Amino acid sequence: MEFSSLTFLLYFIPIFFLIYLITPRSLKNVTLITGSYLFYLQGEWKYAWLLPLSIVINFLLGKFLDSTGEAMEGVKKKRKDRLYLLAVIGNLAVLCHFKLWMTGLPLGLSFYTFQVLSYLVDVHAGEIPAEQSLIRFVTYLGMFPKLVSGPITPYASLRDALRERRIDAERFTDGIKTFILGLALKTLLADRIGILWAEVGKTGYESVTWRYAWLGALGYSLMLYFNFYGYSLMAVGLGRMTGFELPENFHLPYLARSVRDFYRRWHITMGHWFRKYVYFQLGGNRLGEGRTIMNLLAVWLLTGFWHGVSANFFLWGVFLWLCIVLERLFDRMRFVKKLKVLPHLWLWFVIPISWMLFAIPDIHELQAYLLRMFGVGDPINGNPMDYLICLKRHWIALLLGMVCCTGIVEVVFEKWNKKLWMSVLLAGLFWLCVWKILAAGSNPFLYLNF
Repeated sequence: MEFSSLTFLLYFIPIFFLIYLITPRSLKNVTLITGSYLFYLQGEWKYAWLLPLSIVINFLLGKFLDSTGEAMEGVKKKRKDRLYLLAVIGNLAVLCHFKLWMTGLPLGLSFYTFQVLSYLVDVHAGEIPAEQSLIRFVTYLGMFPKLVSGPITPYASLRDALRERRIDAERFTDGIKTFILGLALKTLLADRIGILWAEVGKTGYESVTWRYAWLGALGYSLMLYFNFYGYSLMAVGLGRMTGFELPENFHLPYLARSVRDFYRRWHITMGHWFRKYVYFQLGGNRLGEGRTIMNLLAVWLLTGFWHGVSANFFLWGVFLWLCIVLERLFDRMRFVKKLKVLPHLWLWFVIPISWMLFAIPDIHELQAYLLRMFGVGDPINGNPMDYLICLKRHWIALLLGMVCCTGIVEVVFEKWNKKLWMSVLLAGLFWLCVWKILAAGSNPFLYLNF
């Protein structure tokens, strides 16, 4: 079940929250677990056993690994270290098994595996105590607002709310408004811009002119952003409605001035995870420039693998790593810092290229599309006016997408969130989304595949 499906919007949300809000505080976690598993079963029945099994095993492992409040020496510490190593390898082995050898990836596996690993690492390091309640641990890993596609949330940030949380009318209403904003961005903007990218595919990657190829890359860049950003906002809104504050996952990435800055603003929780649990563990930037560059390569190769095992994701990771290495060299050139526009031009040039590496899994088709972007060779049976036809059909959606990348939507939403007219507008947007889904269906959330 997806957040933007009619089943979820018109049936699951009203029924679940009616029950959840009247549930006593002591039983809210049980209600949330029950609703979350029903939500999960709607989209994943084949491997429905995997999530509860993973949760129970890792709950027990966490209790065995807990080192807070005690001094561990000798044999006891060695045993826990070995168990910790086996726990990490075991969770990664399950993820790799499905990514490498199975045709279908269980729903949410990549996301909850990363949360499990962060929990085990932090417990073993003594940063947090192990959770002693299985109910609270199941709630942490299995709550439906973040179960399928994040955000990747550290246990420590939700620990207090798992024990006691307050749900009042203002907070609940604010969660609804945030959810609707995300739904509108996903359904009315991302899905609409997605039509442009679908038309590029129907035309054929080898048949587009270079102008049309760049318009396609722009369209995909905007579609992916509002698809994932919208879904993340829906997750934050649902989290707030259930009494949890989930972390921000996007912060105006297309206003960044470098690839590094872009990925500090894009899928923020995943970036934090790789920074803490991979980059810093390898030494970060503390061991010299050469080692830093190799550590960054490891991070980007693993990031590519997290998204998929096909060659295009490997190329995507390597390309972004090369861009970041070039930026580190540019930083040493004083004249570059004086060119205020250059960083933005650089970003707007390389990010659409990187998304084509991300979007097109077939290497031959990817090569054909990149050649068309740079005007190499003549398009096969192409229409020289294809880009004008594209603009005529989609200029409004593209313009709205670019305007919404500037942060104006967030400013208006935050400033007038409490106004009556904003509530009326959001209610109208909600029913417009419902009408759109009824009329044209809802495109699946892109990150359901990762």
